[in-house]
Amino acid sequence: MTKIFDSNMLVETDWLEKNYNNSNIRIFDCTVWLNPHPNKIYVIESGKKDYDEAHIPNSDFLDMGEISIKNKPYPFMMPDNVTFDEVMSSKGVGPDTHVILYSRVNIQWATRVWWMLRAMGFNNASILNGGFDRWKAENRKIINTPIQYPKNNFISKPITECFCTKEEVEKHLTNKNVSIINALRSTLHDGTDSVDYGRPGHIKNSINIPSLEMVDSNTNLYKPLEELKKIFEKHEILNKEKVIAYCGGGIAATNIAFVLTALGYDNITVYDASLSEWAKNNNLPMSID
Repeated sequence: MTKIFDSNMLVETDWLEKNYNNSNIRIFDCTVWLNPHPNKIYVIESGKKDYDEAHIPNSDFLDMGEISIKNKPYPFMMPDNVTFDEVMSSKGVGPDTHVILYSRVNIQWATRVWWMLRAMGFNNASILNGGFDRWKAENRKIINTPIQYPKNNFISKPITECFCTKEEVEKHLTNKNVSIINALRSTLHDGTDSVDYGRPGHIKNSINIPSLEMVDSNTNLYKPLEELKKIFEKHEILNKEKVIAYCGGGIAATNIAFVLTALGYDNITVYDASLSEWAKNNNLPMSID
């Protein structure tokens, strides 16, 4: 029997079209753009402008800047639970709601919020398969009227194991029972890219499974679970005691965490600061190969 994504984790556009007006649904566009820059790896731009121009009916915009620690050297870091609770409550998210997350071009922004919610003990969140691009390609209804959900009462129950620090990574650098996975594209992993996060390459002893390999490049849809399982089996990851996923700033890594969760693997942690921190510290080992 072919294994499929749990419908509580991944919803399809036809389902959302039938259900987006349900009173317990909270739909969010989570898009962020990482624009190229000649002197650094990227410039961060909110996707709010795109949301204002066109979005899925009954969807609000969730600004990553509002649910990340402010004034930190590394962007998008997980905030304290008080801040997270306040934002989610103001966005209408509570124990009685089903959250649907989508983004544009790259699903990683939706999986980042999905993983953050999971880290706060909220498990009733789903990713829209194919995101906004699929919705638009299928000529489904699009509006430009902003949505504001009624205030709710989000109470987090933090699960500290969902994110880790550099100390956790260092501790497992030579542990063969732990897989450290770099979710960035291969040219960043092997150091051949013309840009880097401070030093080229990857965390020593880590392997490369790019986040983009989780989806079909032609459709933006997740690949079948059986196909995704083979990607991880190739590296014997599903037999490991633990997985540490990282990338540039803890975003793409959450897509790896999302798929591993769908495959039934549950001992996963995301290195939140990732290479934004690691690559700038010369005392932390990196490799180019």
